[in-house]
Amino acid sequence: MPAAIRSARASDVDDLAAIEKAVFQGDRISRRSFRKLIERDTAETLIAENDGHVAGYAIVLFRKGSAVARLYSIATGPEFAGRGTGRALLAAAEEAAYRHSRMMLRLEVREDNERAIRIYEQAGYRRIGREPDYYEDGEAALRYEKTLRGGVPAATTVPFYEQTSDFTCGPCCLMMAMANFDSGFVPDPVMEIRLWREATTVFMMSGPGGCEPFGLAVAARDNGLSAEIFVSFYGALFLQSVRSEEKRRVMELAQVDFRRRAEAHGIPVNYRAFVLDDIRAAIAGGKLVLVLISGFLMFGKKVPHWVLAIGDDGGHILIHDPWVEDEREETAADAANIPVPYASFMTMAQFGRDGLRAAIILGKRDER
Repeated sequence: MPAAIRSARASDVDDLAAIEKAVFQGDRISRRSFRKLIERDTAETLIAENDGHVAGYAIVLFRKGSAVARLYSIATGPEFAGRGTGRALLAAAEEAAYRHSRMMLRLEVREDNERAIRIYEQAGYRRIGREPDYYEDGEAALRYEKTLRGGVPAATTVPFYEQTSDFTCGPCCLMMAMANFDSGFVPDPVMEIRLWREATTVFMMSGPGGCEPFGLAVAARDNGLSAEIFVSFYGALFLQSVRSEEKRRVMELAQVDFRRRAEAHGIPVNYRAFVLDDIRAAIAGGKLVLVLISGFLMFGKKVPHWVLAIGDDGGHILIHDPWVEDEREETAADAANIPVPYASFMTMAQFGRDGLRAAIILGKRDER
């Protein structure tokens, strides 16, 4: 019979400690720690029960304010090995993480634990790093990660396009929208750079510039889309970290030009922070939404980043993220149609000390 999964109780501590002693030679969780973990509101301890006996456990940790959960520990009693208990616990841990509004589940595993590594990789985990001298005996740990989708399939009718340059997230989102509303349009790297040139704030000797909402909206309008802007700040954007007065001047002038062109096109501008209902209403109306986020919750970097909101399942905003972490062995399947819990979406959809919110609602332009 398959193991039944339930939440741990204080009365399970002795059984948990016994499994810990039987399975691990070092780095063991103590009885006191098990008791604390069972009581913690930022942890969930799951029990696999077979024929009335505790067959194994999994502990998932949840950091407040993060969209990532961590599989802290997982173990199956030796007498229950080979019955699929570990896989059942892993699936339950993923469900728990998703239920707690986490987008990803991460874990560490001993580099010499070939069986566990095989199970994780078969379950869709990808290796994202290695930590030398991680365990008590000096063994290295391999870090793995999986994007959690719940019941959301990886497939979607909105085409996905992976950015080919570090600075073209906005233009790539535009191309995905263009391909969605025009089946004859096929995104490619040439168009990616062309749209970046049309929408970027400035190109300086220090490197390529980024795209702000007015430039992206104008580029969208010039390439057959309708656009409506939400921006919570009036004036030039993304200047906080620009120390060069000359660069600030040129960026400000470029943005003035975009605002004037947006006005000439008749693009509606809402000078307020968008709320979740704005995004949901746009999607319900058949539109797509280009949203500015902080890259910190997505890939650990505090940089402005554009993603495309493509769907709404009643609890999550579904996004296409054009940035695929090749160094972490991600594929397009990891970045397409990602379900982001509402609260996490609104947390990540702001940038900088001032909490800038910006979005562009995109649709097919009525030519009449």
